[in-house]
Formats: sequence, structure tokens, C-alpha cells
Amino acid sequence: MKTYRGVVKGNTVILEEKPDLPDECQALVEIKPVDRTRDEEIARQQIELLKNPHKGGKLLYRRREELYDRW
Repeated sequence: MKTYRGVVKGNTVILEEKPDLPDECQALVEIKPVDRTRDEEIARQQIELLKNPHKGGKLLYRRREELYDRW
């Protein structure tokens, strides 16, 4: 099942893109209001993560021998 965005105008929902359904096909529509500020914040966070990827922590040992020196 694919999700489509649209705008409600009276008794009609105008979709932003054409659905992959034939004309006059019956469809079930679930209407949920969209919180645009939340969507924009999520997109901003995702872009920030792409710009600054996690480095995986600091380097504890430079050489393998240093691992054994601590025992």
C-alpha cells in the first residue's frame, strides 16, 4: 500500500501525485492531518546526520600490542 499526500477541499481530496490505480477504481481513504513542522524537523535532523556521520567512538589503541599490554 502506498501513501499519497494531498489537500482536503470541501468533500474532495486533491492528491499531489497521480495514484497507481485505474480511473473509477474504488479505494479506501484514511485521512490524518500532517504536522509539517514535525516533518521539517525530522528532515533537518536527517540532513545534519548525513553532514556529520558518527565516527564510532575514539581510538583506544593504535597498535594491536597495546591491547595486550594492559593485561
